[in-house]
Amino acid sequence: MGMYESFKTDKNLEKNGIVIDYGEFRVTVARAGSANPKFVRTHEMLTKPVRRLIEQEALPRERELAIQRELYAKAVILNWEVKETGKDGKETWKQGIEAADGSILPFNEENVIATFENLPDLFSDLQIQANTMKLFLASNREADAKN
Repeated sequence: MGMYESFKTDKNLEKNGIVIDYGEFRVTVARAGSANPKFVRTHEMLTKPVRRLIEQEALPRERELAIQRELYAKAVILNWEVKETGKDGKETWKQGIEAADGSILPFNEENVIATFENLPDLFSDLQIQANTMKLFLASNREADAKN
């Protein structure tokens, strides 16, 4: 595998996202980074008021996490769906986020942020996925097109 196959990302995938399937739910994520203009703009907007604290490494950890959760909710998480099984046994996907009580909440920034607060390990996993360059490689898309 050559250098370009190993490192050239698909700019369309980075902006429009890939689906991370967790079985009973799935989340569409854009790439977290400079290839995602919305991520860059949102990061700038959210960190501007606390830039001095960031530079001094004095930003409290909880405030940093709150900014990260909001950043991902606004600029990385593009969709969230849960699996539903109909009376006929057929499985379909419905947009929404499962609440702790099993109900389905609307997919919106507030519910994404609340889910990230309630399930920090899920948030960590989605951060890792959104930063994994290999998931956004152009060669992956080309391979999928051949199959």
